[in-house]
Formats: sequence, structure tokens, C-alpha cells
Amino acid sequence: MFFTFGTPLKLTDLGLTCPDIRELKQKTQIAVIDDKAFLRASSLRSHGFNIVELGGEISSVDQVMAFPIVVCDIKDVGKAFGSSFEGAHVLAEIRKAFPDKYLISYSGSEYDVSYNDNLSKADKSATKDAQTEYWVALLEAGLKAVGDPKERWIRFRKILLEKGIDLYEIFKLEQAFVKSLVKKDQSIMAKAVVPDEVKDVVKAFASVALVQIIEMIGK
Repeated sequence: MFFTFGTPLKLTDLGLTCPDIRELKQKTQIAVIDDKAFLRASSLRSHGFNIVELGGEISSVDQVMAFPIVVCDIKDVGKAFGSSFEGAHVLAEIRKAFPDKYLISYSGSEYDVSYNDNLSKADKSATKDAQTEYWVALLEAGLKAVGDPKERWIRFRKILLEKGIDLYEIFKLEQAFVKSLVKKDQSIMAKAVVPDEVKDVVKAFASVALVQIIEMIGK
């Protein structure tokens, strides 16, 4: 049991709603990591998605820091990481650094079951020859997941819980998150005192995800 002074702030009290899908498409960049041209890039751009192809030579997860959604091929990417699991390992590393991102794995061939642990870090998966309609539905679901302030916080909070962070610490951090939204000032959450084991991911969330959320709701 823990006690607080004053009335705790709740996300539901802010009356925030997810922007419409057209606005989300315009304002949200989607990164694609692939050593070859992304097969559906042109058609998805025609549907309004903001697709940014990064190639396959990613050498640091910081290269996708600004992208709320990341699509990553499984084969022949991320060789700089030195893992036999290639793109699956890249996805797992992105998840560790930026837990709130929406991650999509895809491949043109079957992969060994040994990849499964790394691939479990992705939100969804697709095949390279998946129809455009499938990709549209997949990416729209991703946009709603990262574009809704409440949903994005819940995604992040889930990771904190999985890391075993005390509920009171999470409660305090959620209060800082809500205050940041009210004041439209990400520094409130960035300055919050948090356990050492999550300092880096909280800092990344405050400096990237929270800034994106504030920009989205600040119109």
C-alpha cells in the first residue's frame, strides 16, 4: 500500500483521443530496414504512409530512434551487430532500447525456429509477398498503437512491469507522464527520479516518444 497527497492525475481525465488515421499517416515516419528495395513502398506511399527506407546496413539502434514504427527484414541486415540472427537480433535490440516502438518483422523465406526468441520481440510479422491490403491494415494498426497517447503509455508501462519495477515507481512515472502532457513539457518526465535499471529507456521515451505525443496533441 502507498499514500499520495492530493488527487492523482489520470490519463482518462485529459480527454485525449487518437488523431485520425490520415493525420497519423502524414505525421508518422515508418522506417524500413532492408538490404533491397521494399517491395510495397510505392503502393503504401500511394495510400498516404510516410515510408523511409534505411537500407540494410544499420549499425546502431539509434538510427531508428525517431521512428515510432520499424519494419525490419530478417535476412541480410544488421551485419554490424555480428549476430547470426540478423534482422531478428536487430529487432530485439530495438525493443530493449525503445520498448514503446511498434515493430514488424518480415521475410521472403522460412527461418529456423532458433530465431523465435528474438522474433517474439516484434509486434507483428509479414511475408515479403503479402498483399498491399495486408500491409495497409498492419501499418494502420501500428499507427493507432503509437498515435494514441494512452495506448503508447500502456505499451511502455507493460515493459516496466516486465522488468519488475515497483508499482509505486511506475505510478510516480505515470504521474510525471501525465503532467508532461498537461504542461506540454517533456522535461517533467525526463527529470523524474527512476530506478537505475530503467533510466536509459525512460530517458529515451521522454526525449523521443513523449516529444512526438506532445507535438501530435499540441495542434
